[in-house]
Amino acid sequence: MIEESLKDCSHCESKDSLIRLLNKPYINKVNKSSETTGNITKQFIEENRKILEQQKKEIKEKTYDKS
Repeated sequence: MIEESLKDCSHCESKDSLIRLLNKPYINKVNKSSETTGNITKQFIEENRKILEQQKKEIKEKTYDKS
């Protein structure tokens, strides 16, 4: 099968009409990220925690008119 060289088409019965085309190469790409998903998530949570604390502080410092 693999080493078999076909030249004649059994479907249309033409002689010496088949040629072998190159196969498309398969390239396996591996994600080489040094950070794991868990570490990225923890970092994101900590950054947003700091932003939230800053927003809370800003809201406490604001004065509102009692109308």
